[in-house]
Amino acid sequence: MALLAIASAKGSPGVTTAAMLFAALWPRPSILVECDPAGGDVALRMPGADGEPLDSNPGLLNLVAAGRKSLYADLVRQHTEQIVGGLEVITGMTTPEQAAGLGQWDVLGQLFAELPGTDTVVDLGRIGAETPQNAILASASAVVLVVDIVPSSVVHLRERLRKVSDALGGEVGTPLHVVVVAPPKRSRAVAEIRDAIVQSQTPVEGVHHLAHDTTGAAFFLGQVTGSPARTALVRSAQPIVDVLADRTAGAFVPAGRGTDQQPADQQQEVTS
Repeated sequence: MALLAIASAKGSPGVTTAAMLFAALWPRPSILVECDPAGGDVALRMPGADGEPLDSNPGLLNLVAAGRKSLYADLVRQHTEQIVGGLEVITGMTTPEQAAGLGQWDVLGQLFAELPGTDTVVDLGRIGAETPQNAILASASAVVLVVDIVPSSVVHLRERLRKVSDALGGEVGTPLHVVVVAPPKRSRAVAEIRDAIVQSQTPVEGVHHLAHDTTGAAFFLGQVTGSPARTALVRSAQPIVDVLADRTAGAFVPAGRGTDQQPADQQQEVTS
């Protein structure tokens, strides 16, 4: 029951694409949850398993509304949809205004980190000093910050890394990873970012190169023809997913083994 939180320090250079990709390649049962207060993209990008547009009603907002007294695992199942390809998702908010009254981010983090027999990949969008979805980080089994190779983005990344690392407990806390989105032939630029992070003495467990590949990304923009497995994007993502899945394997508990599926009003109260 690992929770993999994916975010960016400034803008959102492929956070949603990376989250969808990692969830799709994840070796254990998983769901993707959109928790970006700026608004979700999955319902706008991807058709459902039947080829029809996704219905935003079963999404995150309705999950919170249905669980205004308590949130529990079975309720999560009732608010997932399956996109083409078979990935289970909980779609996010459609506008930033909808996030204003949510106010239950920490409880959502606990809920998604404790789903019996299921790991959760959470798209947090851009995180800053006071973004509300930061509360989910406390429940994460691993945190991934996505960045491109634009110098200003790297500067913002280094500052956010220090803040997130401190919040996660530094060297003894939740593992922190960086995914650099760069063209396949720009491995030197990725190495330079890795060196800069090392020099900043921020405890980062891994810096990974995710290919900037428009052909591969098209599959996660609803253009689902051909074979995504052959693209540079998917090929570069697989070893990253392998590392993250291995690092979080200890947090996974198979369904029915040591899990409590009682409603959260018997576990954790949620105020409306």
